[in-house]
Amino acid sequence: MACQIQFPRSISTVRVRLIDTTGVMVSRSKPLIQPEEPMLEYLNIYVAAFLVEHKPSGKKIMFDLGIRKDYWNYPAILQKRLSEVIPALRVEKDVTEILKENGIQLDEISTVVWSHYHWDHIGNTAAFPSTTELVVGPGFKLAPNILPGYPLDPHSPVEAQIFANRTLREVDFASTDLHIGDYPAHDFFGDGSFYLLDTPGHCIGHICGLARTTADPESSFLLLGGDICHFPGVFRPSQQMPLPDPIPRGVLDPAKNFPLLCPCTLFTDNHPRRFMASFGDERRTPFFLIPTDANSSAYIDPKTAQGSVESLIAFDSHPDVMVCLAHDEDLVKKLPTLNNSPDNDLNSWKQRGLKDKITWTWLNHLPHNGQAGENFAVEGFWRDGQHWPSAKDELGVKGREALGA
Repeated sequence: MACQIQFPRSISTVRVRLIDTTGVMVSRSKPLIQPEEPMLEYLNIYVAAFLVEHKPSGKKIMFDLGIRKDYWNYPAILQKRLSEVIPALRVEKDVTEILKENGIQLDEISTVVWSHYHWDHIGNTAAFPSTTELVVGPGFKLAPNILPGYPLDPHSPVEAQIFANRTLREVDFASTDLHIGDYPAHDFFGDGSFYLLDTPGHCIGHICGLARTTADPESSFLLLGGDICHFPGVFRPSQQMPLPDPIPRGVLDPAKNFPLLCPCTLFTDNHPRRFMASFGDERRTPFFLIPTDANSSAYIDPKTAQGSVESLIAFDSHPDVMVCLAHDEDLVKKLPTLNNSPDNDLNSWKQRGLKDKITWTWLNHLPHNGQAGENFAVEGFWRDGQHWPSAKDELGVKGREALGA
């Protein structure tokens, strides 16, 4: 059962603050969730990052950095890809700007941890001083077309200047005996306050973070999920955490005309997996799976990624853990962020009922009453605060020219 995870004991904690990276885009849902659902052809993708502070050492680390504001300066292969697969994108600020606006200088950040090296998570890492180390997951250094970086390798999606005079540390999970749940774990500070978890499948070197937010004997944790999946409906509901009936008050958006006392059958009767052979109890079966189409899936190893997600369920259903996916839009919409409440961290999430506030809000994004769950959060591409109508053409040409295509 989910609640039987054995967490290492510790009286050490870290402080965790959520950052709204201001990046928002629209993505086709087919690469991110399966099965395909009518009127859910697109998902709005918001991007969260986390500032993690370890008071005993005085160190501050960033877990992910979102999208860089000047995304048109990403390596050529990314510019080409953006022009082909993303219909809309806007970024108002770099995470580096958000940190400095809130009194945190870049040289205070001792480490940047990439959950993985995809463009919407690495921000403008090169803006950090060379004293800031970069920590990546297993396999990164030997992954094809990554190092030494662009333009030294014209097909690399990461810039060579990121690595110049910077310590690059790859976490070695193979040499550890420590496991938390089903995941191999690395004790980052050596005192049980913050762990990195090996969560493969989406991308080479994908890792999650597990932050202890209150100490033993009543420890609580935030699981920083990166892109272990892209939508909460991939691991909710579950056998351990069934869909409540009725849906709790305050979960559903009143502007969408849901019944005041909303039965869960409004959603379970339209469960996307109801016609699949592996389907089980509607209230206890996740609505979606990791997509397996080799031509479109955003996951390099869908089977392994599905296994990582199924192991996540044990954490999600544990009363002492709150799961925070990088692209769960309700994180940045409903929880306090460094942007709007700099002194307000997430450490007391359990006492404040923050998990209950976001667990089922993804239901609002599903089709309802013959209508799509939501409109596009952003229309087209934006640059320097203005609509950029020619973005696809300019990005595509620039990318193709740089790649010699």
